[in-house]
Amino acid sequence: MFSLVLALLLLVAGIILLRLGDHPRRLSRLAPIPLVLAFVVVGAASFYRLDAGEAAVTKTFGTVGDEVISATGIHAKAPWQDLITFDIRNQTISLADDEGGRVPTVTSDNATVAYDVTIRYSINPGKLPEIIRQYPDQDAFIARAVLPGVSSVTRDAPTTFTAATVRQSRSQLALRITEGLEKRLGEVGVTVEQVDPRAISLDQSVQANYDKVQSSLANAEAAKADLQTALAKAEITKTEAQATSDADQIIRCGATSTQVKEVINGKEVTAVKVVPVPSDRCQNRLNEQVLMSKYIDMLKDHGDALIVIPQGTSNLIQLPALRGAKTSTP
Repeated sequence: MFSLVLALLLLVAGIILLRLGDHPRRLSRLAPIPLVLAFVVVGAASFYRLDAGEAAVTKTFGTVGDEVISATGIHAKAPWQDLITFDIRNQTISLADDEGGRVPTVTSDNATVAYDVTIRYSINPGKLPEIIRQYPDQDAFIARAVLPGVSSVTRDAPTTFTAATVRQSRSQLALRITEGLEKRLGEVGVTVEQVDPRAISLDQSVQANYDKVQSSLANAEAAKADLQTALAKAEITKTEAQATSDADQIIRCGATSTQVKEVINGKEVTAVKVVPVPSDRCQNRLNEQVLMSKYIDMLKDHGDALIVIPQGTSNLIQLPALRGAKTSTP
């Protein structure tokens, strides 16, 4: 519109100069200058160029047109029309410490939490006429529609998470923010492309309590592991005791063994079971096999010493083992 007014003023000036033909200074010779400038201004106001990622809508005497022009290149319009251009490429909103501030909010259990978030979005060109009827330009649209919506949704999103789970739920938090932005900003022509929440931190007092809880859980897990180890050792001891008992039954009582089918850890296996003999049928004295077994065990227990058995006697003499010498069992 400004170009049209300027062209009219230049045209009037040219006409006035033409009528001053009898002026002693011959001002009529200057008439072509404003007339040429008027045509140049009108020509410049009748054409415009759009770059890739831009869309425009014409505005005629305050009335916004319904046609959206988004093709790149040079286009024509009436010189009295204004052109309003929007950037429809992906744009970014970053709420972080280095960008002017984090997002402060609370969790479902009233714990204070803060986090950074980056949001990529674009403007739907089909909504431009409706947007321009409410907002004079893109800066006003972002300041009055997009930013308040982002601020509200990002504050509300973490309220469904607890302090203990919010930091482990980044993907769910991003999904909740995306859904909230699409619901609030989708109606005004904004398409949400990506949401990236990060650097989620709790209040210092809440963080200290959370660390205590984590430490307690770690201790509980350690105690559980110790219990499992003790149970395994007890099972080993039980198995060894059963083996000793079975050996005693075989050696002293003449018990026999048999193969049986058992289910262990969900699998059927073949195990050897000793059929016990009543105590009245067992020998109440240590027989030769028992003595020899205990004799071998004794030698194993004293592997770090030298055992001497003098010839022709049953006495044992234990001497300290020589350094670097190897001990052996006769």
